[in-house]
Amino acid sequence: MGELVDWHTHAFLMEHRTDEDRALQTLRNVLGDGKADPDLLSEAVDEAGIARFIVVALPKHAGNHTPSTFIADVVRRHPGRAVGFCSVHPDDADAGDDFESALALGLKGLKLSPTYQAMDPRSPACGRLYEIACHHDVPVMFHCGGAYTGSLEFADPCLLDRVAMDFPHLKIIVAHFGQPYMEQTAILMRKNDNIFADLSARYHRPWQLYNGLMIAREYGVAGRLLFGSDFPVRRPSVAVAEFRAINRWGEGLVMPRIPDALIEEILHERPLDLLGIAPR
Repeated sequence: MGELVDWHTHAFLMEHRTDEDRALQTLRNVLGDGKADPDLLSEAVDEAGIARFIVVALPKHAGNHTPSTFIADVVRRHPGRAVGFCSVHPDDADAGDDFESALALGLKGLKLSPTYQAMDPRSPACGRLYEIACHHDVPVMFHCGGAYTGSLEFADPCLLDRVAMDFPHLKIIVAHFGQPYMEQTAILMRKNDNIFADLSARYHRPWQLYNGLMIAREYGVAGRLLFGSDFPVRRPSVAVAEFRAINRWGEGLVMPRIPDALIEEILHERPLDLLGIAPR
């Protein structure tokens, strides 16, 4: 059995988010108790026996920003285990420079959100960031799909089809399996073999995740599904337990099973070098 890898965790301080965002997240309880400081992340990954993990900056938007220097500091606390992804806003004049600076700090990828950042991922501004990512051979993670703020205008993961075709060497991760557009994401992955998807923050919605996994199997793309907890939305140990319980529907309800072997493959056979990234 390989290593347990968490492809989607967060670390941030309350000062990295606006008062309005904190109030909204707390009201809807989307980030657990809203606390994700480095000590809590360290405790959570150790508790779950996570061998390697990615620390992802929250998408930069509306005053919310997790500084790349902060992410780099968190990564340095876990030598040989952690990798960091920065976030910039494509519409900022210095977005490209900020991305390059983050890479110089040792970060290994970029997080964008067409939804939260209310931007078209096919725009020339985004294209300049993809060129940088391709040059440095690092992945770009996208939060498409549903969100609590921002705009649903650009939420459809199928908008990434043009991106994948124009940048065939760009390694793309669709966060949260593009929820609720999981079928579209699976179709997108079948068409473009440079697209992967993580399952973060889906384990507490078992019916949605179950259908997404079945669709991924039918389209033959389950081999590019990645485990992610989305800490602090879920502690990794809780996410693992919920994932393994996906077939438990209760007394009297019999459903086709998600193979246990597939669950364990997603948990343990998705090393970071699948996308060419490695902790220092």
